[in-house]
Amino acid sequence: MFIATLVASFALAGSPSASKLSSNVQYAMAFGLVEAFSQKKYEAPKEQEVKADTSQPLVPEALPAPVMKPREIEKRATDFIPADPSPDRLAQATSQEEILKRLERLEEENRRLRQQAQPNTPQTPPAQSGGPVAQRLPAQMVPGWRISLYEWNNEGNTSRSPMRVFQLRNQRITARLGQHPIRPGDRTYSRAERFQGSTNEMFVYKLEGWLNIREPGQYQLGWEVNCGFGHKCNLIARLGGQQIFGEFNRNYENRMLYQSRELAAGAYQYELVFNMSNNSFMKFAPDRVSLYPMIRGPNEPNFRDFGPDELVTQNDPRIPTGLPY
Repeated sequence: MFIATLVASFALAGSPSASKLSSNVQYAMAFGLVEAFSQKKYEAPKEQEVKADTSQPLVPEALPAPVMKPREIEKRATDFIPADPSPDRLAQATSQEEILKRLERLEEENRRLRQQAQPNTPQTPPAQSGGPVAQRLPAQMVPGWRISLYEWNNEGNTSRSPMRVFQLRNQRITARLGQHPIRPGDRTYSRAERFQGSTNEMFVYKLEGWLNIREPGQYQLGWEVNCGFGHKCNLIARLGGQQIFGEFNRNYENRMLYQSRELAAGAYQYELVFNMSNNSFMKFAPDRVSLYPMIRGPNEPNFRDFGPDELVTQNDPRIPTGLPY
């Protein structure tokens, strides 16, 4: 098809009617041919598995004292009975033994009633040892992320107040997200900015949502990353309040980073932080910088986008929905 168009174009250029075409039309035709030759062939991102982040050890929570079984309580109670008890002490020990027996019978009855109330409750596999724990999904959820834009810094720090906050469905986001649109002929922007249609604004992007797992199993969380033109960027991933991945000042070009996780059914807080790690370069091309979060479920051959109820965020009427501009 392309060869036929090329031949027809050259034939048109040599025909008598070609002289009737303006120079602008001839230039546009030639530019179209050059543009067709310069089209970059699509290449699927190269998959790269990343290990769990162990740089931040988990802080164990303070656990309550273990609950003793009735037999253990009975054993400890008898430890305090003297070797030659008086009649009063013997009567007290007998009454304690009777109380413990009643407690044991009540516990057995309670266990039996709970089994009758939930006879068909499916057993879910335990979460990965030391990994994120499933929670109950909050109410009033909508599909997508809550995205916060922070003033750019090379560390990806998000401790300050965000510049803008909005809700957006999951998609491939580029570094254009949050930039002011440039209208043709707007002289307030430089000639280079008007030519490329974007500014040199840069942000730290923070994506917050809930990963809602319906079926337990082995899942792979994927992040298609492009830092662009050999530049370096930062990416942090947190699941269930735990940092599972963190790379700083790394160059990723057309990579699908992913991490495998054994997840039980339930909801997990999911958070991503993404930004360029430097802002000094010859030419900033925001379209070449992108992040696309994806997922691959059990027995699924390819990474895919999240379902409408698989990645959600809590709805807040004060937060706008859609692109910020």
